[in-house]
Amino acid sequence: PEYIARIQDYMTKALKEAKLNTSWIQPNEPWDTAMREFVAAVLDPGRKRFVPSFAPVVEEIARLGAINSLSQVVLKLTSPGVPDIYQGNETWDLSLVDPDNRRPVDYQLRRAMLSGVTNAAPDELLGNWPDGRIKMFVTHRLLRFRREHPALFLHGSYTPLRLTGSFGDSCVAFAREHDAEWIVVLAPRLSSRIGFPATGDRWRDTALELPEAAAHAGATDLFTGRELRSEGDSLQLSDAMAILPFAVYASAR
Repeated sequence: PEYIARIQDYMTKALKEAKLNTSWIQPNEPWDTAMREFVAAVLDPGRKRFVPSFAPVVEEIARLGAINSLSQVVLKLTSPGVPDIYQGNETWDLSLVDPDNRRPVDYQLRRAMLSGVTNAAPDELLGNWPDGRIKMFVTHRLLRFRREHPALFLHGSYTPLRLTGSFGDSCVAFAREHDAEWIVVLAPRLSSRIGFPATGDRWRDTALELPEAAAHAGATDLFTGRELRSEGDSLQLSDAMAILPFAVYASAR
């Protein structure tokens, strides 16, 4: 019942603000009532028609959406500028527009989740991605790294990197560098082309052209601890993202 009410409230806002058959100023009560009844009927667990048939579509969208969300976290916490994290969005926030997104944040759950991901295995977190711990893990690792290396993010240069191969246009790659410190960032885009979970051999022959500073230097992925293994100035994404569908390689400290 709570879920149905949330969808009804969302649909009410959407229809009112579309101003086609009803609006806040000129409400169409019969239309509004019919919509609420339709939503209740479609989502009625007792009918077992629409929800089971639509579930596979939702599951596929959710998997790809999770990869997109994690990619955005990586990008916003490594790109130039000041990252903005809404309270509660350290993990999945499956909220609709207001008033649904005004529900209270469960801070106790997030504290427990944070303490549990500090030393968690990345592949286990990805394998259980629906529980949201993987997003907390990525957020925690990158915020901690930013705190430890403020100059890199305050003054570091930004250099887009070139990718080649089958999925060269399905990954965002760039480097940040300041003095002797640098990072190389890899984050997928258009992940439906690659498939879930966008790791390992799914990247086929896709390769990254490393910047000069990283081509012959030691580096470690902040999430997995894997060392950078390049072939000269080229890095195979199948190896760089063998465990997780994103990576941030940091120069040896």
